[in-house]
Amino acid sequence: MKPFPKLHLWFLLPFFITLLGFQGYWLGFSTSPFHWHLHGLSATFWYICLIIQPWLYHNRPIQVHKKVGMLSLILAGFVIASSINMIVVSLHSMSDSSPLYSVRYSLALFDLTSICGFTLSVVLAIIYARNIQIHARWMISTVFWVLAPGTVRFSFIPLFLILQPKEFSDFPFEWADVFIWNLVLIILIILFLMIKDYIKLKKIYFSYLLILITNLIFIFIFNDIKDAAWLKSFFD
Repeated sequence: MKPFPKLHLWFLLPFFITLLGFQGYWLGFSTSPFHWHLHGLSATFWYICLIIQPWLYHNRPIQVHKKVGMLSLILAGFVIASSINMIVVSLHSMSDSSPLYSVRYSLALFDLTSICGFTLSVVLAIIYARNIQIHARWMISTVFWVLAPGTVRFSFIPLFLILQPKEFSDFPFEWADVFIWNLVLIILIILFLMIKDYIKLKKIYFSYLLILITNLIFIFIFNDIKDAAWLKSFFD
């Protein structure tokens, strides 16, 4: 039996969470600038390819899976390029009234590291295309590299409904706190996957371990380093 028969269904969950998290983009689609469209649409279509790929692997000839894989590779290139552009644009255009302003450089470092991790995962998934166990886990890891921006925004939907603040500053916590909570959630999910792999296969896959370590480092950065002078100097 081929592995991961239900993976396409599991991919639907982070996909819809991300769509809801970025609902502001979709609601203001007609007035959004071009660089938002380049990023939003390429990321959305890449996600769709990611979802259908496991289903194609199980239900269609492998040639179809490979052809869609080539399309998703092109889309991944647009996701990477547009993400780097978004980092630059956000740093230069962020208002000091934004709840992200005090951690804008830490956030830029996180986004840059995440897109590097995403790129590495895509490249290694291609290299290990013939080893389905390793290939699949590198593709799964691409989701976790880019998941936090969507889940953080999604988290504020119930928080706004429950606490109903007039202004963002009325929340009893900072934006960075919610970001850290989401990183902890991702770490717990990764730990679950790693434990499951170890119990079943007696293996720990580097694709998961790398995300785990990176997220632990960024919890430390958001808690203790924040927008340190050296970090500002690096991006400026």
